[in-house]
Amino acid sequence: SEVLARWGEFPGISLVMGRPPVYNGSAMDPLLTTKLQIPPVRPDLVPRRRLVARLEAGLAPAGPGEGFARKLTLVSAPAGFGKTTLLAAWAAAPAGQDPRLAGRIAWLSLDDADNDPVRFLAYLIAAVQTVEPGLGQDLLPALQSPALAQAARSRPGLPQPVEALLTALINQVQALAGAPPLVLILDDCHLVAERAVHDILAFLLEHLPGTLHLILSSRADPPLPLSRLRGRGQLAELRQADLRFLPGEAAELLNRVMGLDLSPDQVQALTARTEGWATGLQMASLALQSIAARPRPAPQEVDAFLDAFSGSDRYVLDYLVEEVLQHQPAEIQGFLLHTALLDRFCAPLCDALFDADTEPLPTARRPSSGSQRILQQLEAANLFIIPLDAERRWYRYHRLFADLLRRRLRQQVGAEGLRPLQRRASAWYEAHDLLPEAIEHALGAGDHDRAAALVERVAEATLMRSEVATFLGWVERLPGECERQRPALCLLHAWALLLSGRPLDAVEARLQEAGQDPGFLAVRLAPLRAFVAACQGQVPRAAELSRQALAGLPEQDLFLRGIATYNLGISHLLAGELAEASHALEEAARVGQQAGNVMVAVMALCALAELSAALSQLPRAAERYRQALDVAAGEGGQPLPVSGMALIGLGELAREWNDLEAAGRYLAQGIERVKDWGDLGAVDGYLALARVRQAQGDAAGARAAIDRVRQLTARSGVAPLGDLILNAYQVRLWIANGELDAAQRWLEEHGAAGVAAGDFSLPAGPQLPFDYHVQKYERLVWARLLLARGRPGEALGLVEPFLHAVEQRGGQRAARAAELQMLRALALQGLGEPDRALEALAQALSIAEPGGYVRLFLDEGEPLVRLLRLAAARGIAPAYVRRLLAAWDGEPGNGMPASAAPEEAAARPPTPSVSRPPSPLVEPLTEREGEVLGLLATHLNSTEIAEQLCISTHTARYHIKNIYGKLGVHRRTEAVERARELGLL
Repeated sequence: SEVLARWGEFPGISLVMGRPPVYNGSAMDPLLTTKLQIPPVRPDLVPRRRLVARLEAGLAPAGPGEGFARKLTLVSAPAGFGKTTLLAAWAAAPAGQDPRLAGRIAWLSLDDADNDPVRFLAYLIAAVQTVEPGLGQDLLPALQSPALAQAARSRPGLPQPVEALLTALINQVQALAGAPPLVLILDDCHLVAERAVHDILAFLLEHLPGTLHLILSSRADPPLPLSRLRGRGQLAELRQADLRFLPGEAAELLNRVMGLDLSPDQVQALTARTEGWATGLQMASLALQSIAARPRPAPQEVDAFLDAFSGSDRYVLDYLVEEVLQHQPAEIQGFLLHTALLDRFCAPLCDALFDADTEPLPTARRPSSGSQRILQQLEAANLFIIPLDAERRWYRYHRLFADLLRRRLRQQVGAEGLRPLQRRASAWYEAHDLLPEAIEHALGAGDHDRAAALVERVAEATLMRSEVATFLGWVERLPGECERQRPALCLLHAWALLLSGRPLDAVEARLQEAGQDPGFLAVRLAPLRAFVAACQGQVPRAAELSRQALAGLPEQDLFLRGIATYNLGISHLLAGELAEASHALEEAARVGQQAGNVMVAVMALCALAELSAALSQLPRAAERYRQALDVAAGEGGQPLPVSGMALIGLGELAREWNDLEAAGRYLAQGIERVKDWGDLGAVDGYLALARVRQAQGDAAGARAAIDRVRQLTARSGVAPLGDLILNAYQVRLWIANGELDAAQRWLEEHGAAGVAAGDFSLPAGPQLPFDYHVQKYERLVWARLLLARGRPGEALGLVEPFLHAVEQRGGQRAARAAELQMLRALALQGLGEPDRALEALAQALSIAEPGGYVRLFLDEGEPLVRLLRLAAARGIAPAYVRRLLAAWDGEPGNGMPASAAPEEAAARPPTPSVSRPPSPLVEPLTEREGEVLGLLATHLNSTEIAEQLCISTHTARYHIKNIYGKLGVHRRTEAVERARELGLL
């Protein structure tokens, strides 16, 4: 009764009674105790251990028995990134904390009403008292004073009565001698915008005792002296990049918590699409649950949803509109919509979009102080804007937020209203020599003539970088008339169509359009026609057209001269003129590098590697492929699409050396990379992958790879020799799997059976006709089928003439001779002539051993292994034979011969050790970014980095871009150098 009677005299006593008051001038209202309670945590919460570790690192003591080294931890990120959930889970789990903090964490959830400084002070004291009862109790009556309330709201600066009260509170905290330190969490600080409250927090931070640590959670950076605290090492930060869900965390949220059953690829796709935004993942999962609840949902429905999921999804749309967009002032909303069509932007570009005379958006006006101020304001507000460099010059919007803005922009202005913005953006990009972006916006504006002119300016450079898909994406959006008026563009379009595996009639149509222009130099068509002729097996015509091109093209036309020189080298190669082929290809590589024509240079180097492999020089081939990879490194160390050719070549070498795991890795990377170059570039990769899968005992995987090749080549009529090689691979797989009837039926249906009765004499003349190449593939697969059928005499009759022809042309040490000697040995073994069989096998081994061949022998199976065991007993090539038998028997080691090990080891990507010292950056690297940074210091490209970290290539590139932005660099070499300067590597 005494307490209740004296309520007005000692209102602080009500804190003990569980009804804390708040002071509003002279009035008193009870405080909401729920604002002082740690929010409840769901039992199935996804643990964020790496973030908890970051929080606890920010609370590290200054020394043994001392208080905190830092004063403030700022958790700042846009809406829906899980700030409150993270802090609540950490505060509610004392087992994972510093033992000093058990029961020493105070919580205050702020709201709009806390903009009253007196109310804020009352809640602040009440929150501290939940951990330290009685602390500041004697200060509470002062809050009832009208004079203090009036002073607290005065401006500017902190009034003396408020400063005195804060000083007394700080002194009481400091006087807690021997008491454990305490932590005060202020959640939702963005709801407090009153300068008087910020002044209170700033004063607290400036004079905070070492035994008290503040944690602020906010959607926007509060106007506090963060730079000064950062410079003093008194600030720990968790930001949007840190709070993003990693794929493993997303998988736990989607599959364990939300009850979905997504594959790793589906989880990866959704994580990338939402950029790890927790609320985005949850909203997507709600939609996916509704799909799963349908009767008999089709499996492709999930993939279709993932592909289409965007900021226009109703769940995301409602959240972003209600929680983000509607809370912004009209000026900010107009600016956001006005700039939404830009994939990336800077202040001058944003300024260029505003035109006072013709605005498609009535609400959008040029910012009075320029766009830079708006961008800085958006970044400080964490308004789903992401800086792309350390100078805060370039930005982009979060993808889902950008989707929302673009959708609303289209709704407000329509397609026609977008055109002025697209034109302004295109003009700005062109003026700043950013032509790819200028092209995209010109196409978006419907300015096709201007877009065609821009495409023509960058066409050669784009194709020289092997960015065929990019070029086709531009030119195929142009009306036909725009292209027909530009014969040079028609020619380059034909070249891109050919590389991408389009039908030959489409290629020919573009060539005819180019040739119809009377002012067009006809000889410029010759290099491409030579390439087509070579693919069709018209070797003499290909050589002649290449020579015509080199004789007629201007010396300065390095692009087409490089193609013509490459074609001439391939023609020599198909004709069996190896020395001439080597010379021409070396010249093509030189001219290509001189002209910056990466595509031709890499193609030539890969052809030289294939030539080395054909001559049994596998280590030399690996060296050529690695050289090609170096040439194919684009700007900033990001590899260009044509580098996939070299990776596929390295994969084939790894397969031959029996490193099947490495082979699969290289081939998968190469196939993925050449997708942006052309479908035909992936054919060799899938053929090699089929042999890898067969060697691994995965017959279904081998069939799938072959089927994929058929899909890629079905729409192209330019490579009959390639079709023949594909069919030879298919028949070999049938034979290896014991499907002999299928193999024989196919050979007979396609006329290959006739080679059994035909002669295989040395072709007349210096060149090998196309029929020779056809027969050699057919003869090899038919010989294997005859051996499998138990008809060794007929097989020998096919092999020996072929071997004789190869040896007469100087190929005694060629890989083909080793293969033929091996087949001859198998035939002789089947005829009951072991001595002659071992003699032939010894010849094959002597050719193959320097190159370290393994699969050449193992792919023939048990019959060849029996011969190898007999060779071991006779002491033939003992060390080499032991290694081959060890590989067959699955003994330790990967079956790679010592002679090839150094080259293969060099071709294999290294696995560096990654450490993460404390970051000196303004915005520290995330844990994953630290791992990626460590791999950037190696020779790995982004695809290989992704594989090392078990993430997608898209995600790896996303992390690399973030690293560049945080380090303030634009190239890979600069990033590594800067990281070493900062002690991050």
